[in-house]
Amino acid sequence: MLAFNIKRRLCAVSANFVRQLGKQPPAEPIIEDAEPPLELPPYTEEQSKLILNAINQQGAEQLVRYDITKARVNKLNNWKTRNGPLRELSDIFLIDGFGLKVVTKFYKSLLEPAPSASSGTKTTKASRTAPFITPALDEQQRLCISSTVGVRIGVTSVSWARLELPQTKYSPSLLTHWQHHEINDKKLHLAELVRRCLYVVHQIPQADCYVLENPQMAQASSNPGSIDQQNVNIQKAQVTSMLSYALMSRTSSDESKKNVFYLRRFLTARLFNHLVGTERVSSEETILGMMRTYYNMEDYGDQDEQSNLQNQVQFPSDLRTMYSKVERYQRELLGQAFLLNLAFLRLVVLRDQESIASVSRNSKKLPSEQELE
Repeated sequence: MLAFNIKRRLCAVSANFVRQLGKQPPAEPIIEDAEPPLELPPYTEEQSKLILNAINQQGAEQLVRYDITKARVNKLNNWKTRNGPLRELSDIFLIDGFGLKVVTKFYKSLLEPAPSASSGTKTTKASRTAPFITPALDEQQRLCISSTVGVRIGVTSVSWARLELPQTKYSPSLLTHWQHHEINDKKLHLAELVRRCLYVVHQIPQADCYVLENPQMAQASSNPGSIDQQNVNIQKAQVTSMLSYALMSRTSSDESKKNVFYLRRFLTARLFNHLVGTERVSSEETILGMMRTYYNMEDYGDQDEQSNLQNQVQFPSDLRTMYSKVERYQRELLGQAFLLNLAFLRLVVLRDQESIASVSRNSKKLPSEQELE
């Protein structure tokens, strides 16, 4: 009898508990931390319509010319075949491999003028040429460059040439400084070498950026006494390092812009056809030919030339006289510094298409850097 009463009371408590639960509002579902939705840049209604029409109406052969890989174009076309055309700009995120960064670049290229069908290449990637310099140059900084200094470093000498870009493209660039400095001794104590390098840096004029030829790198070897290790001249490497550091320090510490760049080895010789087999030839004839152009004459101001002359150079009379009076080996070193700077100006700063095409063609026929070494 006692057990029956206990069982009846437990049933009453359970029924009362169920009634109380029924009166409580439903609990809100627990949502774990969800990824924030992908937000595209704000597009106008006209831009959105233009993007959707370009994606839905063009095939793979047309879309691949924009800033998108061929693999993603195939995924996009397969998705459209199964699900129909895109109705919203955000529908593209439903396709595997399309993140916010990829889609933003793709949509931006769709809003630019359509690339020519005859070219068969992506116009948006035309700037991705061979890595001419190290480190890479920011596009905004490139547009702000108005002066450059080319520095040619040898074992016992340093030469430099400064070029100043004109205000308009109808005038040539101006050679403002051209100098050669002898270090003389090959075996200097480090303290004396530092002192001389600081003096050289003091002589090098100010500019927006400085360009050197990419130095030869030492190769790791399991045999420390290997003859291969002697290919790198220690003093030249020390001078390059000290000059680079001193020139880099000319920018303020809080400034992220780079001001020292290294042009790929032998690129200058390839651009100006100074390679015969695996040997460099003298640059003197090239320099003298540039000096004979009409804008290096006294009556340059009377010329009415409407072609692009920025990639050409005007030599002041005092620098032409200096060049003609120095020793022949010094003329060669001055010429190398000048052409190094001019190659940087044409290939990187001005992006002269004829110069880039010339280097691209020659790079297939001429020996590589490893072969030349």
